[in-house]
Amino acid sequence: MTNPIRRHFRVTALTVGAVVALAACGGSDGDADPAEPAPAEAPATDPTPNEVATSDGVATSDGVATSDGVATSADVETPEDGAPAAIVASGASDLGEILTNSGGRSLYGFTPDAGGTPTCNDGCAQSWPPLSVDSAELPDGLDAELFSVVQRDDGSYQLAAGGWPLYLFASDIFAGDVNGQGAGDTWFLAAPDGTLIGAPADATG
Repeated sequence: MTNPIRRHFRVTALTVGAVVALAACGGSDGDADPAEPAPAEAPATDPTPNEVATSDGVATSDGVATSDGVATSADVETPEDGAPAAIVASGASDLGEILTNSGGRSLYGFTPDAGGTPTCNDGCAQSWPPLSVDSAELPDGLDAELFSVVQRDDGSYQLAAGGWPLYLFASDIFAGDVNGQGAGDTWFLAAPDGTLIGAPADATG
């Protein structure tokens, strides 16, 4: 025969154990709130400058060149939809005014190209991409006294300024970067007048 006191003790112990177990389960999802995810930030974008070339000069990053000089940004009208961007422009840098492509990236000359023949080919051109044009004809809106088109070893065409074939630098990521200036003592930024900034005095295009 079962002792009633022992039976009562066993039932009480089971009841207490069940309460403890339920409390433990509730604590796992009631005390700690899940961390809220950080709000997503919109990616930064670099605005493309409004650049337009005329037959009398070269567009700038904040205006357009005319026969009388460079207009201010207030004088620039937004091109109609579908109007081609200027292939070359001028813009400000830490080293003064320089030539840039239509996206504002710096343009360079290579001193071994003296005489106007591009000599940066193959692997060199992967680090220093040429400023390419579609044909031997000078693009509309560029001053023929300053700009010209030269042919590369592979038969493609490259824009030149002041006799210097123009190149970009692959490590210049953003508009205004001038990371290629002075590289190897042979790469120098192109100025709007077609000279190379900081190049040796005997370097002529």
